Amino acid sequence: MDGKKLQRLRKEKGYSITKLGQLTGISKSYLSLIERDIQTNPSLEILEKISKALEVDVEHLVKNKEDSIISNNRKKSVKSVLKVEIELSEDQLSPQKLKQIKALIAAINADE
Repeated sequence: MDGKKLQRLRKEKGYSITKLGQLTGISKSYLSLIERDIQTNPSLEILEKISKALEVDVEHLVKNKEDSIISNNRKKSVKSVLKVEIELSEDQLSPQKLKQIKALIAAINADE
């Protein structure tokens, strides 16, 4: 995830990092780590909370600028790698969570 993109989206909404933390229930320090690209692989749950507060799709948060350029120009010469790690215990893997994971994967693969 591009931390600068998160920071830009947050500022476009007029939110301080404190306000985004309050809206999402995510600590200011963790949000700061994401924005400074120290934490580059937040969980799906974190991505969902941030996207909801910023009123954007999760896909919009995780896609980088190069992906948009490729889609707009219909060129496939530039590729990027997105690694998503989802760690859930067996009792956490509800049908709703599975549906959300499948939706995220489908959104990421939609441009292929």
